[in-house]
Amino acid sequence: MFKNLCITFIDVSLLLLLLVGCNTTQQPANTAGSYTTKYEQIPASSSIQELTESTINSRYKNVADICFEDYENIDNIGYLAFSYKNKQLPYCGFTVAQQDGEQYKLSYFEDYSIAEKEPVSITQFIGTYPGTKDRKFHITIGYINNDRIKQIILYYPQSNVKVIQLGEDQHVFLDINVNSKDSLLKIEGRASNGNIVYKKDSD
Repeated sequence: MFKNLCITFIDVSLLLLLLVGCNTTQQPANTAGSYTTKYEQIPASSSIQELTESTINSRYKNVADICFEDYENIDNIGYLAFSYKNKQLPYCGFTVAQQDGEQYKLSYFEDYSIAEKEPVSITQFIGTYPGTKDRKFHITIGYINNDRIKQIILYYPQSNVKVIQLGEDQHVFLDINVNSKDSLLKIEGRASNGNIVYKKDSD
């Protein structure tokens, strides 16, 4: 399990440097509240965590409490889930980056405002696998607003079930399905004793 790491400071000089050369474009309506950074304008970094922090700071002036919460590496593609506060409002998101030697190059950066009234806030994303034209991948990212939830169960088509055990103080989880565009059918959030705390079918 990736141990979450929080950052409570902003490198002002890096922020000013990146603000000069970066801008963002809003996503279509089906991902309302999210933004995509033009990845070719973000310099490569020695770690995906550093790359993520640079990207966040290039977009916002009032960021605090950046936390790296979940990480996977599949075929030298890194997937990092994170959370932060912007003007005291909570956000979560993910970074997808290609590992090239000791450098990470940004492929995707997505972040979302969090619906704090929901026990679990879920967003799904389908993209083109980095370095390919027709290979797809599907990401489910969720933010946990209920501290009783210690386990997430995701139900996909064809009896594909994923069980995610949350780490201590982990609020964001990430599930990656390469070569798949299947959307989530149902989600359950369970307490440590196995009792269902939250359950929802996808629309």
